[in-house]
Amino acid sequence: MAVLAETGMLTVTGWLWEWAVPSGLQIGAGAVLFPGTIRFSQEHGLSETNYRGRLVPTAGGVLLWLLLLLWYLYGLCVVPPSWPNTDRWMLAVTMVGFAGLLDDVLGEREVKGLHNHWKAWIEQRRITTGFIKAGTTLVAGMLILLPEVETLRSGTGTTLTADSRTLWYLPFKLLLILLATNAVNLLDVRPGRALKGFFVSVLLLVWLASWKESGTEADWNVWRLLVPLTIGAGMFAGADLRGKAMLGDTGANMLGFVLGVGFSLLTPVSVQAAALALLAGLHAITWRRSLSVIIERYALLRWLDQAGRGRS
Repeated sequence: MAVLAETGMLTVTGWLWEWAVPSGLQIGAGAVLFPGTIRFSQEHGLSETNYRGRLVPTAGGVLLWLLLLLWYLYGLCVVPPSWPNTDRWMLAVTMVGFAGLLDDVLGEREVKGLHNHWKAWIEQRRITTGFIKAGTTLVAGMLILLPEVETLRSGTGTTLTADSRTLWYLPFKLLLILLATNAVNLLDVRPGRALKGFFVSVLLLVWLASWKESGTEADWNVWRLLVPLTIGAGMFAGADLRGKAMLGDTGANMLGFVLGVGFSLLTPVSVQAAALALLAGLHAITWRRSLSVIIERYALLRWLDQAGRGRS
């Protein structure tokens, strides 16, 4: 609560200027930018053939990044004292989004899934865009986590290798972020599936994070990423469900990355371990098997998957 008071979050004025106003501006900007990003994607070949063989613009990621950028610029220009140290957070998400955009533009459509990317490396020693995305995600994760590692090390008064907490802190959380980033990508093969997973995960994260009595500056920086991306994802959901546009790797990577960062910084270690086990299990299942085939076998999963999709 002390952090909230110091940043003005507990005052009506602070809440209004730091959250309500930029949210309203972002909704208005999204309504204006959405048609333009769709046209831009179509005119510049930023489209992909969906599961029904239709060519669909992958404009979601571009729109999400533009809205996040507007939120970030608003924070710098209007309420800079309450937004310290946000540059590296924006840079990290931009790096992950750009790696996804590279895959949307240059990625090999026949190489899909972890198994095929790994197979391309083992059999042909070929570095695919999937490896570039993974490497970029790890670097972006380190950009977020390294200052937190230093804070933890300073609190213990020991060196990084002398304390087991700090020794395992970085690889444990990096793996969680990496798997979360790719998990949203795994879901983004049918209209609305990735966004449904994202929204459910955000609600779960809000509930788990509410257990904390106070928040650090890093915690609030997580919400400064999650809130604008969630608003943008909500505005994009209709087009995604109708099969009119895709998130693309650009959007899926950013959403998954921010979710991974959120769980790694806002939840207890026990929750992080459970999330990591769940994500590892999902990746193990989809290593050789299609997630869509699995979903089609179970009536409840099939109903949840198709809900809201209509005749897309």
